[in-house]
This record gives sequence, structure tokens and C-alpha cells, in this order.
Amino acid sequence: MSYQLSDRLQFVKGVGPALAEKFAARDIFTVKDLLLYLPLRYEDRSKIVTVSDLNDFNDSLNDFITLKAQVVNAANQYRGRKSIQRATLADETGRIKAIWFNNNWVVDKLKKGQEFLFSGKLSDHDQLVQPTVEDIKLDTLHTARLVPIYSSLGSIKQGQLRRILKEIIDNLKPIDDNLPSSSIINLQSSLSQLHFPDDEKVVIKARERLALEELLSLIKKAQEIKQEWNKGKAESIPVFMDSYIPDFIPFRLTAAQLQATQEILQDLQDSVPMNRLLIGDVGSGKTVVAGIACYHTIQANQSACLIAPTQILAEQHFETFKKLFLNMRVELITGKVQTRLIASLSNEPTLYIGTHALINKLTKIQPALIIYDEQHRFGVRQRSTEKLTSSSFLNPHVLTMSATPIPRSLMLTIFSHLKLSVIDELPPGRKPVTTWLVPPNKRQAAYEWVFKQLGNNSLALIVAPFIKPSEQESFGHIKSATQIYEELKPQVKTRPRLPAGRLIASLLHGKLTNKQKDEITKKLFEQKINLLVTTPVIEVGLDVPNADIVVIESAERFGLASLHQLRGRVGRANQTSYCLIMPSKPGNPRLIDFTKEHSGMKLAEKDLKRRGAGNLFGVEQSGFDELKFASWTNLELITKARKIYEQIEAGQINWQPFFELKNSENQSLAAN
Repeated sequence: MSYQLSDRLQFVKGVGPALAEKFAARDIFTVKDLLLYLPLRYEDRSKIVTVSDLNDFNDSLNDFITLKAQVVNAANQYRGRKSIQRATLADETGRIKAIWFNNNWVVDKLKKGQEFLFSGKLSDHDQLVQPTVEDIKLDTLHTARLVPIYSSLGSIKQGQLRRILKEIIDNLKPIDDNLPSSSIINLQSSLSQLHFPDDEKVVIKARERLALEELLSLIKKAQEIKQEWNKGKAESIPVFMDSYIPDFIPFRLTAAQLQATQEILQDLQDSVPMNRLLIGDVGSGKTVVAGIACYHTIQANQSACLIAPTQILAEQHFETFKKLFLNMRVELITGKVQTRLIASLSNEPTLYIGTHALINKLTKIQPALIIYDEQHRFGVRQRSTEKLTSSSFLNPHVLTMSATPIPRSLMLTIFSHLKLSVIDELPPGRKPVTTWLVPPNKRQAAYEWVFKQLGNNSLALIVAPFIKPSEQESFGHIKSATQIYEELKPQVKTRPRLPAGRLIASLLHGKLTNKQKDEITKKLFEQKINLLVTTPVIEVGLDVPNADIVVIESAERFGLASLHQLRGRVGRANQTSYCLIMPSKPGNPRLIDFTKEHSGMKLAEKDLKRRGAGNLFGVEQSGFDELKFASWTNLELITKARKIYEQIEAGQINWQPFFELKNSENQSLAAN
């Protein structure tokens, strides 16, 4: 019997309908599905030793050993409902005891005088505990090899799973595979080696092959999205490029801002809807670039929408745009503020600024331009722009913005369906934030220094990873925002009076009521707070010009990109500013790197290499974030995938995708 990847599992020898139902309950339906259920780890049971060799294992009780031995005797012992199985095993060098618990079948198998392979661990009583027993043969499954260990599949046992997989692999029909084989293992071999590897090194190569297939499928999906997007029609926004910067902008844009603005405005003039990603470091001036795009859209008698991830950020954008673009109609729509929508929107072109509440009103507004700020914080489904209106076939232009640093290799490969603009320089006069690493024994002295720095209009931000103390014992040493606030509050009260009165401290976090948040935010902007203890809720959205010190407690709990975002909350009015990072334990080389590097892009690459991307953008996204085999950290493999795909597109390689990436529920990844 031979199997194809698409065959249903119930037709595989050893499975049948009942077992197939158990697999189906875990979303494993076909031969391919099961082959892609990779081992969680491997146990090295490959070394076959003799009884006399076991003295060498006395100091390594956690090591697996495998014996080839005869059964001297085997018997069951009963203690109530429980049973113990004991056996004496022997080879030409000596004897050893073996023990099992509640495993009656093993005594039936262990016939006196027969030879088996026994694989298990030694106890401190020099006996094998719960060893796996297997008949002696050339191609073993459970002993004398690297043995795959899988995460639980309910009542399906490990040995049963291995037998089924071995049946499939031994009888799998050849898989079409036309990728260049000089530097990569072929697909059929990779599947075999991942389940029953010859050695540890080949496991890495085999997994890399699946990762390569996954990346190629990802690139293919990006290209399909791009092609589908380009079929749409959008409103063409006329722009006079010889005077595209409004003369009321009170400052000069950087060369990078000008370049990004030109690229966006060129897209707006096209009848193909724009789909552009604007990447800019913290404080690089993305907002004014977005504002200019909105200004030209409204000048063309069309509406625009700017969608922010938090109410604080939406309100700040609202105030900024009202001040900067005096002649532009601006409305705020959040969950708290439901501004009245004008009945005849076509007669009053408006910039609508809001949170996710604004997404629900896009159909009514029918904007010609949608801007998503901090795009990674919106789910794919929320960002869909498909069929916003039933009365028009025109799609909106879409601009997504992010300050999350993403290495260029990732941008070019993973976001190839998006046009890309990068603002890679800070506005003139913006001073680098002086960054210090404060060891635990200097913590109190550092706070004394912070108190002394706070003058009339100064603001210090104290950031902690948790709101309240963690219930997990391993995090007991990490201070929470509430703990730090209670600790600092009495110290603040003993400070001498400042020119503006007594030093005022406040606490801000996500579990406060909206009313409490509003009161604190109002006081911040009125400069009535000198010390704010908070959580990473301020990482995106808090733009208080007088903030000049940020203290990050338990800094090792944050990734470098998050630390960089938090550092970007201070010095935004070009004043001298400081960032104090306070690890809960000394000796963290990653944090030392952070004090020396101010480029978000370089920090992102360091972060990826050190700890992996994890969930790179903070949300689950169909296709573009669900990597099962590939890693965002493997920039070398990503580059290889891009080069191979160029050969595929040129017709030099006849490649058929092994993975089919699915779209989200609304079948749209258009805005990524």
C-alpha cells in the first residue's frame, strides 16, 4: 500500500475510522497533516551499552541508555489495585534489574531467554526504570536511535503514533520537488528525517527545508495580494507637486520626510488604490507626513480617516491636526466620543480621527484615504478595506504607519505586497536620549537623582511591566506599577517645594476607568504632574513634550524594540533627556547594547538574533504571522527564499507550493 499527501488518514494501515476521528479532533485529517505534526523534541537512545558499562552512568541519571539483553525472569507483583512489574536482564557482561508500574502487558512480552532492546533511565538503585521494550531489528522505532517525542494527542500513545508515521514514510509516494538540491535537503527526505532522524544535524537541515517552503508560500501569497489589490479602482487625488507642502507648516521637513511625502502623494494621484507602509523611528515625524496626505485628500473634496490603536493617541492626533491644519475640518470618533456624523458627507470633506470605533463607520463615511497608525495593533479583519460601500466600486487608498523597527530583509520579503516608505532620520535639533544602566544596588540613589532633576515643567515617567505583583513565584522579585507608586509616594511628599508647588505623583495603567485616565491625561498636558508611574500602556500614544526622564523598571522584561519605544517618549521638545534602565538582576549584555545603540532598526536586528521575534507585531495575523517552521530571526534563510522566488517568477524553477496559506475570514489581507 502506498500513500499520497492528500490521502485521508482513515485509509492508512493501523488507523481506521475510530482513530481517524481522534486525529480529526486535533485538526489532523490527511497524511500531509500528520507528517507536519512534528516532534516536540528527541530523546537520544542511540547508544547501546553493556551492563558493565553502566558504572559510567552513575553521575548521569537523566541520560537514556539502551541495552541489548536477555530476559532472565519477569513477574507481576500486586499491591491492592496497583501492580509492579520486575525483571532481571542479562548480557555477556552482567545482570541488571528493571522495574515498571501498572504495565501488566510487559510481563507477557518478556519470555524467558528471549533477547530485546531495553531503553530507559537508571535509578539511583542501579535499576532500569520504566524502560521501553522493543524487538531487535534493523530499523527500530522506540529504541537504539534518536526517538521522536510528540506533544500529547489525547489518548493516542507515543508508540502508536510512531508506528503510524513509520508506515506512512516507508510507503509515501514520491513528492514533486524541483527546488535546487545543491544546498538544501529534498522535501521527501526532510519529512522522513524530521520524524526518524539519522542524527541531530540532519534535523536542523530538514526543518530548514520546511521553513524555506513556508517562506516561499508567504512570498507567493504576498504577490497574489498585490495582484488582487492592483485590480481595484480608487479616487484619483490631484496634487500640485510643485507646491505639495502647505505653506502653513511651521517647520522644515527632513529629506526623508519629503521623500516619503512625495511617494505617498504620487500614489494618491493614481486610480489604483495605494497600499503603502510608512516606517519611521520614534519621533521621526510620520504624523505630519500623514497629515499632508490628508490635507490634499480633503482639498480634493474627499474625506479621510486616521485610525489609532488607543483613545489617548486618537485624542492627541485630534489636537495636533486641529492646531497644525487650521483650515481642515477634523472630527473625533472614539468609543467614548461619538461625534455626530454629518448627513451629507460629500458636501463637507472631513478628516475623521478615531479608534476601532471609527472602523465601524467606514461604510458610512466612504473615505478616499484610510491611515492606520501603529498598524501592527489592528487585526487583519479590522484592517480589511474590501467592499466598504455597496454604492461605489471605488476602494480607498491605504497608508499604514508603524514605529516598530523591522529589519529591511523582512520588509523586502514579507511585505513585498506593500510599497514601502522609510523615514530614517530624526528632525534637526532632536537630541539623542542619554541612556544609563542602573544596577540594583544604585536604584535608590538613581531615584534621588531623578527627584533633584524635576524642575518647574519637568516630567519623569516610571514604567513597570506589571500593574500589580505577579502571582507567579518566578516573577516575585519584579516590582509592579502599584508597588512602585506606593513606595515613591511618601518620598515625593517629603521633597522640598518646587516653583510650581509640591512635587505631584500619579499612577496610570490600563485597568483604571476612562474617567480616571482622562483626568490624569488632562493633568499631564496641563503640566500638573511631575512624576507618572505607569505600565507599557504609554509605549504608543503618549506624546507629552515636557517629559524628559523615563525610568524603566525590570528592564529585562522588555524587548529591545519596546525599550526603544519607551525611550522615545522623552525629549520630544528637543530638550536634554534621560533614560534609566533598571534591571531586577545585574549582568544583562542585551541591556548594555541598548545603552550604546539609538537606531531602532539596528536594535530590532539585535533583538531578533537574541530572542527570536516571537509574535513580531503583537497580533495574530492570518498567513503573515503564523509561522510554524520558519523564524523571523533567520534573515539568511529569508534572503535565500527571496532569491529562489525570483527564479520561480522568471520561470527557471517549476515550483509547486507545499503550504497553502489561507486568508482570514473576510478573505482580505490587503492592508496587511
